Amino acid sequence: MIRNLKILIAAVMALAAFGALSAAAYAAEEVFHCSVEPCRATLAPDETAGTTTAHQVFVVKGKTAGGAEVSASLTCNQLAGEATPFVKTPTEITFTNLRYLNSAGEQKCKVGASETMEVNFTSCDFRVTSKGGAISMAELHVVCSTVGDAIDIIIKGTTCIKITPFTATGLGYHDSEIGGKKKIATGTTNVSVPVAAADLQNIGHANCAALGLASITSLAFTTGNTLVKAETGAGVPAETWFE
Repeated sequence: MIRNLKILIAAVMALAAFGALSAAAYAAEEVFHCSVEPCRATLAPDETAGTTTAHQVFVVKGKTAGGAEVSASLTCNQLAGEATPFVKTPTEITFTNLRYLNSAGEQKCKVGASETMEVNFTSCDFRVTSKGGAISMAELHVVCSTVGDAIDIIIKGTTCIKITPFTATGLGYHDSEIGGKKKIATGTTNVSVPVAAADLQNIGHANCAALGLASITSLAFTTGNTLVKAETGAGVPAETWFE
C-alpha cells in the first residue's frame, strides 16, 4: 500500500511539473508588440536595398480544357492596408482597406509581363495571428463583412478568379532593427490557398483565356514580404516588433 502511494505521489508530481512546463512554453510564445496603446499600423513594401521580396506573387496552377497542366504568375509590386487599432501585445491583427499596387501606387498588377490585372478585395480583410509566426506557420484568415463577397482577380476589367474566405498557415514574422532597436516588424508570406476557395470565373471570356485555365489545382501567395509600420493615433511614429 505504501509503495503504491509513493508511485501515485510521484505520478502526480510529474504531471504537475509537465503542466508548469507547458504553461511556461505557452507564456513564452512570440507575439506582436507595439510601443504605444492603442497602436495603429500600416503595411508598406520591404525596403531592403536590392531586394525583390516586396513583390506579392500569386502562382495559380491548373489544367487546360484538354487536360494539360499549366501555370500562371500574377505579380503585384506591394500590399497596402491599415490595421484596426490594437493593444500593445495582440495575438491577432486585422488589416483593412487592402490594395495590391504597382510601383507608382496604382491598383495595377501584372499577368506575366503585362500590367493588366487588378485585385479587388470588396469587403474582405486579412486577419493575421501570431501563433507559430517565427516558423512560418502563423495563420492567415480572409474574412469578408458582406456575405457572398470574395477577393476578385480582375484582368482587363473581367473577373477571372474569385478567392472566397479561408484560413491557412504560411505566415512568418521577423524584426527590422534601426539604430540597434527593434522598430519595424516584417511579415513573410508563403500561403497555399485551399483549392475549394479559388473559383474560376468567365472561363470562356477572352480576357480570362490568357490564363489558359479550365480548372485550378493550386493557388499560392508566395514571396510577398511586407513591413508593418506603427504610429500613435496622432500620427507620431511608434515601434513595433515580434518576439
